[in-house]
Amino acid sequence: LLPVGYLAVAIAGHEPLGAKHFASNLMLLVDSALITCIGNRVVTNLFLREVKLRIDLEKANERLRELDRLKSEFFANVSHELRTPLTLILAPASSLTRESHGRLETGQRTLVETIHRNATRLLQLINDLLLLAKLESGEPRIDRVPVDVGGSVRRISDEAQAYAESLDLQLELEIERGGPFTWNGDERHLDRIVLNLISNACKFSRPGGAVKVAVGSDREGIWITVADQGIGIAPHDLDRIFDRFVQVESSSTRRFQGTGIGLSIVKQLVTLHGGRIVVESEPGKGSTFIVHLSAVPRIVVPVAAPMSSAPELPKVRLEPALPGQVEPAGIVGARLAVVEDNPELLAYLTQELGRWYRVVPYVDSTEAVQAIDADPPDLIVSDIMMPGLDGIALARKVRGQPRTAEVPVILLSAREEVESKIAGFEAGADDYVHKPFDLQELRARIELHLRLRSQAQKLREALEQLKKAEASLVQSEKMVALGRMIAGVAHELNNPIHFLRGNLALLRRHISSVGSTAPLMADIDESVERLTAVTRQLLLFGRKQSGDVNAAVKLADVVPLAVKMVAPQTPKGVRIVQEIDGEVVRANPQDLFQVILNIVHNALQAVDPQHGEVRIAASRNGDRVELSVIDNGCGITKENLSRIFDPFFTTKPPGSGTGLGLSIVQELVAAQHGTVRVESEPGRGTTVAVSLPAVSA
Repeated sequence: LLPVGYLAVAIAGHEPLGAKHFASNLMLLVDSALITCIGNRVVTNLFLREVKLRIDLEKANERLRELDRLKSEFFANVSHELRTPLTLILAPASSLTRESHGRLETGQRTLVETIHRNATRLLQLINDLLLLAKLESGEPRIDRVPVDVGGSVRRISDEAQAYAESLDLQLELEIERGGPFTWNGDERHLDRIVLNLISNACKFSRPGGAVKVAVGSDREGIWITVADQGIGIAPHDLDRIFDRFVQVESSSTRRFQGTGIGLSIVKQLVTLHGGRIVVESEPGKGSTFIVHLSAVPRIVVPVAAPMSSAPELPKVRLEPALPGQVEPAGIVGARLAVVEDNPELLAYLTQELGRWYRVVPYVDSTEAVQAIDADPPDLIVSDIMMPGLDGIALARKVRGQPRTAEVPVILLSAREEVESKIAGFEAGADDYVHKPFDLQELRARIELHLRLRSQAQKLREALEQLKKAEASLVQSEKMVALGRMIAGVAHELNNPIHFLRGNLALLRRHISSVGSTAPLMADIDESVERLTAVTRQLLLFGRKQSGDVNAAVKLADVVPLAVKMVAPQTPKGVRIVQEIDGEVVRANPQDLFQVILNIVHNALQAVDPQHGEVRIAASRNGDRVELSVIDNGCGITKENLSRIFDPFFTTKPPGSGTGLGLSIVQELVAAQHGTVRVESEPGRGTTVAVSLPAVSA
């Protein structure tokens, strides 16, 4: 475009364009074009290189994330694969030393204790190596909480006391006044720091010496010192003692066992929390380790965190010997489902726990879930790391099913991370036990959860009974109030009725000569008799009981009398059959008579007047006698069958019944320590069965 522009300018100016000037300009244009092309190429290459670098960086980051994931899996798998065999060493060794397995000879017990002690030492070494690897890779997470340093150090010192005494050492603790000394950090890491320092001091101290632990504060923060009276450290070795796998090279220190990583872990944990550690030592006189930590302002000091925040301590036992322990009493008959993919550990748990419980073993977790849902056990013990369905998923499935939602779940795991615990508890697990575990500890936890479940079940049953008792009490109070009211009404009716009956007798004598009044007088007499009967029933309903309920009553005496009483109201086409032998019941004679009278009266009203039949039978059933009144009448519908004992409920036409007959029957029978049962089907009759205590012959 530029050459075209030059030509246009020359033509427009009517002047000839010089050849030299044109050549120089053309060369300038060519150079500019070349520079522009080269610049564009360079910029394009730089851009493409930047894009490639970004892609490579993203791929590298992805590889790093994958390596982090593989690293986490490696730690978890190594922990699981190492701690599971250690469980099969430590747990049986512990079991062999207990009295429940019989007394071992001195030599045998010494061998078992040696096995246990060295397995524990191996476990401590594994824990240290895994922790060191995590520290090197930046894996461990710090759970910062305000911690009472003095309280934590006191607890660790108390736990280490037995170990120091076994080495003929005095372990002394001094906590400066002015506490609590609060530090914002991970209590588990603080426990490991103090534990390693005390263990190291005890190991290098001479018998008869002392290890002194102190806690205090200064301007920089909180300090912890651990001082021993041991062999000391040479000046040229002071800079190396915190290096990994380094043991001071001298003839004296080579006599002591160790891996050289304990102090390295201490150094890295202190540094991880922003603290520092220094050592002062003089050969032959001992060493003093000083840890400096940053303090938390006094205004935010809380109560010290509980022991449960330090899950690693139970794994690192300092006691060299196994104390004898007492077995807890087992819950007889409890059924346990044990899910473990390691066949040897599963066999061991089945054998040992089978001495107290009914154990159902499962090596496949998917099969276990199906079997547990079909037949829920009393408790589930499950490993976490299993192929297919892991323990956390198993716990979640168990909690998600109504049939197994309340079954306790104890998870076994070699993983010590807090995240693993949280995941287990969030899935619904009730407890979390680390591998390797002590069998007695596992059994104690099983016992605890079985008892808690048993108590919860008893509490639910008691609550259900309490609700029923409350409902029964409310109903009883209602019935008592109703009875009092009815009794009062009946008494108020009695006087006018008696007055009416007396006046009717006088009236009958005065107008007996008038023949047309006879039907009217008969109707009046019938109505008065009905009022009298209703009043009598009201009085009977209002009375709770009458007389002695412990009399021996022959049914052969009472039943015929009741039949004779209803004979005038029995239609000619109705047949009453009595099948009463010599059965004797314990009851009140008057109340029993009223019961039979009411039931037979109801039966007579339900049968066909032309072809009806009422059968009265008695039979002995153990320590009870059942008196049955069976009719072939119209029967009772299902809707009405549930209400027949309600006061004032009746299916008869108005004016034909009060609805109190069967309600009175139920009250009187209950007072005789008996029960009433009614069976009926519309169109096929009704059976009323009264069960009463029998009198032994």
